[in-house]
Amino acid sequence: MPSVYWTIREKVRLNPIVGRSIYLAQCGMKALSGNEFTAKVKDAEKSRGQGEGVALCVRIRDEAPDLREFVEYYIAAGIRQIFFYEARSIDHFRQVLEPFIKAGHVTLVDDWPHIPISPAAEHDCILRCIGRYAWLGCIDADEFVVVGNGRTIPDFLSQVSERYPAVGLHWRFYGSNGHLKRPGLPVILAYTKRQSYTNLHVKLFVRPERVRLYRNPHSWYFRGLFSAAVNEKNKRIWGSTSVPPTADAAWINHYYYKSQEEFERKAKRVSIADRTPMKFNSRTPERGADYERTANELLDLAAVEYHRGLCQQADCSICAAIANAGGIHSAAAVNTPQTI
Repeated sequence: MPSVYWTIREKVRLNPIVGRSIYLAQCGMKALSGNEFTAKVKDAEKSRGQGEGVALCVRIRDEAPDLREFVEYYIAAGIRQIFFYEARSIDHFRQVLEPFIKAGHVTLVDDWPHIPISPAAEHDCILRCIGRYAWLGCIDADEFVVVGNGRTIPDFLSQVSERYPAVGLHWRFYGSNGHLKRPGLPVILAYTKRQSYTNLHVKLFVRPERVRLYRNPHSWYFRGLFSAAVNEKNKRIWGSTSVPPTADAAWINHYYYKSQEEFERKAKRVSIADRTPMKFNSRTPERGADYERTANELLDLAAVEYHRGLCQQADCSICAAIANAGGIHSAAAVNTPQTI
């Protein structure tokens, strides 16, 4: 049944006309119905000044092995603060994040009581960020933003017109690189092969004071009549996807699969992130096999090169791994895919 559900769901959601109609109808209903969160957003906007810089809102559960890399990557990319919302982890995430908390780069909200984590986490983070940060990106710990010309993320966002409440970046899906088990390398160095095409789905960076309500991990409702996010070409995004997908200026490397071991570990547990994945498991063997057939087609070192071009941290674990392998391209050559 889940596979049938996902097939029908994706066909409906990915139809541009249907998707736009549903989104606009829902926007109208949300605008007409008052809610406590929107009232708080309006009050916060009135009482606080203009925010500066860019923050991230990230939901985590048992992500400790990858958290140092994630934080180092985004510090180099110009992110000022990362808010981690943690629930039901049994790993050593606090130990990994403690140095970054002390340094002022990370805010940890652990033992988050709301299940599913969303939308309560995103709403809480929006209210924390209004007046403090100009932008808030809502992403996951397996997602790495790349700006094509090597600029920082704040530099890229500074080019977005004030008229627009948000900008959406498309996914590029990366596969296992043939790894059966978790390799001893940073994620962006271990998984360097991806699908040859760009995914239709987006993740958003929003202006905190302009949101109305969280809709899903790819979409928000915004204050203002017919207000919507735009893609990198200033084309409006009516919902969770944008057609055709574009990834010329900036995009998100999505390391959804990683090693076969890690994919299967996540597939065995029920997601607590959102209502939909709590009901329908998207990490089925069939979907995993589909990703593996397409997500190891093209060698792409963009994230590694992007980080190396920006990183100024002497003790960066990513840079150390690259150096130990003899450089970016040598590391890619060493990371030869196995056969699954």
